[in-house]
Amino acid sequence: MRKRIIQTLLLLVPALTGMALGVSVPPTQAGATTFIDRSGNRIVLKKPYQRIISLYGAHTENLFSLGINREIIGVSKNEAYPPQAMTKPVFSYHDDAEKFLAARPDLVLIRPMIARGYKNLVAKLRQAGVMVVSLQPRTIKEVYSYWKNLGLLTGRETQAEAMIKQFKRGIEKIRSLVKGIPVAKRKRVYFEAIHRKMRTFSPSSIAMFALRTAGGINVAEDAHARHGTNIAAYGKEHILSHADDIDVYLAQKGAMNHARIRSIMEEPGFRAIKAVREGQVYIVDEKIVSRPTLRLLDGIYEIGRFLYPDRFNDVTAFKRIPVLTRAQFAEMFVKMTNIPLKTPDYRRDIRKRAAARHRYGDFRDVDYTGNAYKFIETAVYRGIFPHVEKSAFHPDSPLKRSTAAYALFVYFDFPEVKDPVTIGDVRDSDPLFEQVRTAVGLGIMSLAQDGLFRPDGLVSGMDAFNIISQAGQATR
Repeated sequence: MRKRIIQTLLLLVPALTGMALGVSVPPTQAGATTFIDRSGNRIVLKKPYQRIISLYGAHTENLFSLGINREIIGVSKNEAYPPQAMTKPVFSYHDDAEKFLAARPDLVLIRPMIARGYKNLVAKLRQAGVMVVSLQPRTIKEVYSYWKNLGLLTGRETQAEAMIKQFKRGIEKIRSLVKGIPVAKRKRVYFEAIHRKMRTFSPSSIAMFALRTAGGINVAEDAHARHGTNIAAYGKEHILSHADDIDVYLAQKGAMNHARIRSIMEEPGFRAIKAVREGQVYIVDEKIVSRPTLRLLDGIYEIGRFLYPDRFNDVTAFKRIPVLTRAQFAEMFVKMTNIPLKTPDYRRDIRKRAAARHRYGDFRDVDYTGNAYKFIETAVYRGIFPHVEKSAFHPDSPLKRSTAAYALFVYFDFPEVKDPVTIGDVRDSDPLFEQVRTAVGLGIMSLAQDGLFRPDGLVSGMDAFNIISQAGQATR
């Protein structure tokens, strides 16, 4: 009997491991591949799925990262990235099964919360022959298995491996930025998950991986996860016990935590926290620090900018560029001023923004899978570029001196220029006269010997570095 029990347990171990990690397990049918999803269902794959509805933004984003578009026939509401997601029909787990079935999906991707809370919907879809798969990784190791399983489901195994390699390269690049920081000089951070309940993240969570990779030290390493989630109870008293040790107070902003710097700063008792007293309180979007997508690299980078701005905002390479483009200036300006990266929010940035205006993702000449787009959109939403077109940014066009003057005027709180300034080629009726006059009057930008500003003149990387630096000094 004892021998039989041991044999049974040995047979169960691979299945239980697969259930925990969502990894592939040996096939049970000829030509089929199987894995256990997050809800414990054994998924048997014989061929890639061709009509997919995704009910979680991370699933959708990863499908696009795998190079899939046509096969995605539906997404969840309020998705704003990548821009192509907003062109897809919208589905919700609140919808009737009939709406799903009318679209004829062969695969519906969900997460455990939906599997637990909407069992009738899931059951009806499965009864109709639709494959329903529940996925949601909790640790960084599980993220890799999750991407592989998405590759299996869609026939994009090679692309999934490429995603993993791309992510690991990005991680190594970030680690190289913080490698030289001694442990004794690394920033100690409290990372808030839910403010009203004083909760943080479990040490093994994706968010804490992001913090550690960016060079931060988690002061709440003793936190314990609740109910198998990534959220950990901590409590105000426990937070305040680390008050003098918290160099940076970081809060995730998302559906579960509508964090604001002001509310954290004004929380009763929080003035005892070193980070609060010194103004080192920052907000980061949960979509780039807690979701298992390639944009997690952006989240780690953003945390790094909060902790070690000199290392993560280095613009040395830009200073060697003889003629700066608009895209390069956007990145340089955002880095030198340490403006938080803009991440799109569907309700605020898409639905409530007039269709005639530029909305995040509208630029047809910007690659939204590259690196430059996040700096471009951040700069545009901050208003530092004049006369922005709805669908074209012209990222490779040379930066004009008048545009640089405009950016300085909009972003910096300059003192008033009292002395008269005579500019030979910019009239007081010109649209950018006040911006140019201010930059020249404060000595931030200069006129040529002939008294001309040359608003259409080009700007080098060193020129941009100098004027942004001088603008910062003029406001101190």
